[in-house]
Amino acid sequence: MPLTCANWLSVLEPRLTEPLFDSGPVRQLHGLARDLPGECLGTLEVRLAADAAPVDLSMRLRTADEAYALAVRLPSSPIGKFLSRWSQLEGPLAPVRSVWLEFDLDRALPGEVPIPVICAKLPKDADPDWLTDTLFPALQGGPLAAGQRALVRACLSALPRSTSLLYVFSLRARGSDAVRLEIFGTNPDQLLDYLQRVAPRALSAAAAVAPFFAGVERLHLSFDVAEEILPRIGIEGSFPRQPPRETCWKDLLTCLLLEGLCSPEKRDALLAWPGYDTFWTAAERWPISQKGPQGVCVRTLSHVKIVCHPDCEPEAKAYLAFGPLDGSSEVAPAS
Repeated sequence: MPLTCANWLSVLEPRLTEPLFDSGPVRQLHGLARDLPGECLGTLEVRLAADAAPVDLSMRLRTADEAYALAVRLPSSPIGKFLSRWSQLEGPLAPVRSVWLEFDLDRALPGEVPIPVICAKLPKDADPDWLTDTLFPALQGGPLAAGQRALVRACLSALPRSTSLLYVFSLRARGSDAVRLEIFGTNPDQLLDYLQRVAPRALSAAAAVAPFFAGVERLHLSFDVAEEILPRIGIEGSFPRQPPRETCWKDLLTCLLLEGLCSPEKRDALLAWPGYDTFWTAAERWPISQKGPQGVCVRTLSHVKIVCHPDCEPEAKAYLAFGPLDGSSEVAPAS
């Protein structure tokens, strides 16, 4: 049998417990992961409020073979067609650095792989014409509406000099024509100034949570663009080193705890997540028939995100990466 993502979830099984995971979502994770390749980095999205249990699974694709393997499972969807085109090494989508697929468990039907939200990592200084006229139409399954295209270009033109557009998403899998832009390299003050210019409706909600990310070394801002910029805003932060070596993770999570956005039990579980397993630490769960006694399954705390909306209370989430060691420093995007 081929190596699958479910093999790595089995290795992680002792950690897929409360307070971060309930038994129902874990069973769903295993059912979905049996259809996903095991060579890729995966990420588990968990909610940090005390009574929040939903979990989503994301997977990173970095090679043509990985893309093609999933494309054949989604042959009639725009995402399957996108992956097929991206797997063509000299094609128009070749500049895409990697692709993330997010599978929402609440849309998963028994025995089926749900159509995922798709996210493309951009090359540095991606050409705006290529972005709006080639990449987005491929992600969306058709061209952007004229007003949406113009608004995306306006958002790009307004980017501060020190920032860059790092990821773009298609939200068609969630029934939306909006596209998501994720910006990297900003700071809390710069972030709010940018929103004041491009998305003033979202400013007040973002201003309430942006100070939590003061001192965060890697800050991302995400927002959705349809015929207008929608009021949902995501702010995420991370640090290059993992806890316990990096104590700023605990400071950030404790700040969220004090604001009522994270339970103390979930904070402690997140800080205890990083580490690794091998055949020698998890022999009874190790995929010995696929990997032999070789290899490492790593666990990292990827990032913490707050989603804010003017009409709702903010929601805090964390992203827990896992999978085979591949030497990459790339972390999961906001989702």
